[in-house]
This record gives sequence, structure tokens and C-alpha cells, in this order.
Amino acid sequence: IRPDNWRDNGGPKEQMIKAALYGILQDVDEVERIFLILQQQPEY
Repeated sequence: IRPDNWRDNGGPKEQMIKAALYGILQDVDEVERIFLILQQQPEY
């Protein structure tokens, strides 16, 4: 689940998503790589 309008230029919503990814991946570089992919996805 991701928050509505989660793209906020590095703000709290994006940080929350990154923190959740880190909780799963335990790798900062991998979190950044995947987050860049997520940012490129269109809203639904």
C-alpha cells in the first residue's frame, strides 16, 4: 500500500516508502535502485 500522491520530492511520504523498502531489502543501494523504478511508474 502506498500513500495517495506519494511523490513529494524527497518529503515524508517518499521517506516512508523508502523505509518500508529498506525493512524488506536491508540494502540502501538496492532501495535507491528500486525507488527510481517506482518513481517512473504512472499513477493509477
